[in-house]
Amino acid sequence: MYHKINMENLTFEQLLQQLQDIVASLESGKLSLEESVQKYQEGMALSLECKKRLDQAKEVVVKKVDETGESDF
Repeated sequence: MYHKINMENLTFEQLLQQLQDIVASLESGKLSLEESVQKYQEGMALSLECKKRLDQAKEVVVKKVDETGESDF
């Protein structure tokens, strides 16, 4: 089982930085197969959380645009 990252208290930017760090470590080629699988799983969880937060932010923006009728921002 992979190390679960506590994402609740992290900002989007912190999540993205962790994801970038994982990608760099995977690209380094210095990890064992087991470590690579673990990092991949952590990266996928981070990716899903980032997508969720982006979707939530998009909903806020779309709602605001719908309320104000403005599309230029």
